[in-house]
Amino acid sequence: MLSERIEYMYEGAGERDECSRTFARFSINNLIGRFIPEGCRSFCLENDFSFYGSGWQSWGFGGEVACGKAQEKYFPVIPQWKQYFTPPGRRRGISRRALVGCFIMYLRWNVGGRNVYLALCSTGNCRTGTSALPPVVFGVDRNAREIACSVISDGHEWRRGDKIAELFVFGADGFFELKDSVRALYSHDDGERFGRLSFLGGGMIGGWESWYNHYADINWNLIRADLDSLDTSQNIVKVQFIDGGKPCVFQVDDGWERALGDWDADKSRFPSGMRALASEISSRGYVPGLWLAPFIVDFRSEFARNHRDWILCDKKGKPVAAGMNPLWGASFGKEQPSLPHSYFCLDLSRGDVLDYLDSLMEKVIEEWGFRYIKLDFLFAGMLVGNFAREGAPYEWYDKAVRVLTRRTVNAAGEGVAYLGCGLPFENSFNAFPLSRIGPDTKEAWDVGWLRAAHFPARTSAFANMQSTLGHAFWDGAVFLNDPDVVFMRSENIMLSDKEKILIALVNFLFASQLMYSDDPTEFDVSREGKLTEKICGLFGKFGGIEFGVENISPVAYSVFSRNGKYRGIINLGDSPLRAERKTVAGAGTDDAALEPVIEFASGRGNALVFEPHSISLYEVRYGGAERK
Repeated sequence: MLSERIEYMYEGAGERDECSRTFARFSINNLIGRFIPEGCRSFCLENDFSFYGSGWQSWGFGGEVACGKAQEKYFPVIPQWKQYFTPPGRRRGISRRALVGCFIMYLRWNVGGRNVYLALCSTGNCRTGTSALPPVVFGVDRNAREIACSVISDGHEWRRGDKIAELFVFGADGFFELKDSVRALYSHDDGERFGRLSFLGGGMIGGWESWYNHYADINWNLIRADLDSLDTSQNIVKVQFIDGGKPCVFQVDDGWERALGDWDADKSRFPSGMRALASEISSRGYVPGLWLAPFIVDFRSEFARNHRDWILCDKKGKPVAAGMNPLWGASFGKEQPSLPHSYFCLDLSRGDVLDYLDSLMEKVIEEWGFRYIKLDFLFAGMLVGNFAREGAPYEWYDKAVRVLTRRTVNAAGEGVAYLGCGLPFENSFNAFPLSRIGPDTKEAWDVGWLRAAHFPARTSAFANMQSTLGHAFWDGAVFLNDPDVVFMRSENIMLSDKEKILIALVNFLFASQLMYSDDPTEFDVSREGKLTEKICGLFGKFGGIEFGVENISPVAYSVFSRNGKYRGIINLGDSPLRAERKTVAGAGTDDAALEPVIEFASGRGNALVFEPHSISLYEVRYGGAERK
């Protein structure tokens, strides 16, 4: 692998940034000449590329942009949602027509069936125990064949000799070389980050959570009924985890709290309180889990009324809206200082706010007894505002997440895990080894009006799958990827069995957490039982085998195992995908016999037609070769 690590230092006399700082520009053609294998250089110099650039936080678009295409522009039907996927602060030095990505990006060329990558990774935050560096944004101009690099440093005061950023540039021949290279870059702690989660099983993390069926409409009786019934049917959690004596998470999601910001039990729903609930979960042998969104508040909450000075404001003194949710903000009036249904964020530069966050985690972990903490909407801690203390959002965010996650064991010596969600990738991977890597999934394939608006952070099985596959090379390297939940149920759902199989297999093959949200009290033996048995059989067949994935198009993918034994096709598109049998077998294995393991395809001879929203996997009977 051809590679180079480059450090960028501030050499001025000292200044404070009012917007992002551009620190480097690269000619793509020059990078090709330095880092792409010699036999592929001419093709890469003469041809356009597919682009991958992760979003700045986990709800951003996580797929590829095809050759010659621009990124889809969000039509702002809800203005507050734009910051879910747009890097915060004011950007300069990057063209408006540029393809924008953060943290890790690559350009990909398909050279005669061989996928070649040119990758740029921001590695300055790999050094634990040191001061955080600002997150990096890449702007790729197809026409100029140029990459501009900037940092989100609004509010930071630079001094001579300060480190601005560190980049690692390399070429990779195929998916597994790309993944292995990224793993080497971010495994800077000899596995300590991931090792902290070993009490959850040391392999695939799994369990049940309340959100994707009950949503916020939960109470003690409903959660207790789910707890009672989780081990009484052959649901996927029981088969994959409970029956084998593996650790199992039981996580209560949003709906338990009095209000956003009032992090105590709603006594009308949970009259016995949260300590009793965690104790009940633990007594069944499960790891008790709880959802929190510690950086955001509903302006109507008692907490917000008592701590108006803790809410982040802009330079005009107006509270900074973090987003929009109809449940979390008034539509108008004195208790809504922004657009309808906005919610707001805390000023993390304040010492009293950090003390509050520490006491909140003390209560949740030590007083109540929860040990799997889902911390959501963390991106709000990176929003730009008029902080009480001078500094940049990334500096205050770093301090706050260190406070939130400092308890890795409780007072009894039991392990504590944190799942980050809606979190800024680059400034979170050290504190959150387990992370959501895409937008929320949904019990429906897509949401038409949000798709038409090109909203990348929409709750959607399709958008979620695109991000899970796009971030597959991160799994076990940057994060233990959380792809969100699988679905098996036959009621209160619009997904077909074909789509459920696709979601389950993508999550199992390309991520590290398997969560289930169906109501175990309503387990349907005839439908859900048979589907679960089929899927768990496939899990057993593919367990312990590493899979890779490469784009054929933005919605179609080639799938293959590192050992060369399995190949397949994923079609997320709405139309059938046509391919040749030898293409599925792979370069160098044209004579391979393909034995279907799971197949949603039809055709005769060499022609195959893959159904929409499906995964097809084949065993290569002969002619296979290990992928590199």
